[in-house]
Amino acid sequence: MMYSDKYSISLMCNVLNISRASFYHHFYYSDNETKNKKKAKLLIRIAQIYYKSKMIYGAPRIKSILCKEGLNISVKTVNKYMNLLGIKSIVYLNYPKSNNKLSDEEKSLILNRIKDLNIIRPNQVWTTDITYIKTKNEGFVYLSSIIDLYSRKVIAWNVGRNMKKELVIKTLLMAFKNRNFPIGVIIHSDKGSQYRSHAFRELVVQHNCLYSYTSFYHSCDENANQESFHASLKKEWLYRKSFNTLNDVKRAVFEYIEGFYNNNRIHSSLGYLSPIQFEFQYFNNIPLLPLSNILT
Repeated sequence: MMYSDKYSISLMCNVLNISRASFYHHFYYSDNETKNKKKAKLLIRIAQIYYKSKMIYGAPRIKSILCKEGLNISVKTVNKYMNLLGIKSIVYLNYPKSNNKLSDEEKSLILNRIKDLNIIRPNQVWTTDITYIKTKNEGFVYLSSIIDLYSRKVIAWNVGRNMKKELVIKTLLMAFKNRNFPIGVIIHSDKGSQYRSHAFRELVVQHNCLYSYTSFYHSCDENANQESFHASLKKEWLYRKSFNTLNDVKRAVFEYIEGFYNNNRIHSSLGYLSPIQFEFQYFNNIPLLPLSNILT
């Protein structure tokens, strides 16, 4: 669906002289796709339909839309995938009052999609978190950052005066732009309210990606690389300095990430290469397809 943001599916099908049902069947069930990729596409599409309905649609209505798109799927299967995504029609939630604490039902829907996952390429998993930094004149300011788990490269970061959802959303938008809008990325975070917000989740699925969380009774290693980056930033750079304002912090973070960490800081887990060097090595080792394969 690489052009779906520019052209409607109906228009593209008319131009190509194929039915919408044929298009969606190929999109979801192509023999060239692995089972995991098929499942990921279905999860993304179900989440997109759900958020487009303002969280009103349940499994029966979502099933109906998927069937119109050419998918032979049952309500039971849609309901199972909705449970995997941690989503449910608000009609059945009786409009619960806002509460910072997770209910028992919400706890059961917090899923870690990257646990035991084999990380083999860039843009497979991004991790994100927020940390605080003290200033003399403006109190605490907050750093939101996103790391590509494969290369440990910081692909987006932003410093704000508070840790509300707008900060993490702005950072995620930067990440999508900086990485040329890849699809299918798993975006992993802790269970902070910013990351569980409707706006953040909707942004993730609008870009054909999936969200993931540290499990409720999680061990300290479920977002370890992200936490390790923030610890290194503070120990190696920020604790050596003092800051008066938010802009002072921004300059210091820029110096560390863009001037040192991404380009020059070597990691033992990367074979003593920097994140950029490690990604460069990956992309240089990808074999080029023969021209005949590209043209067919």
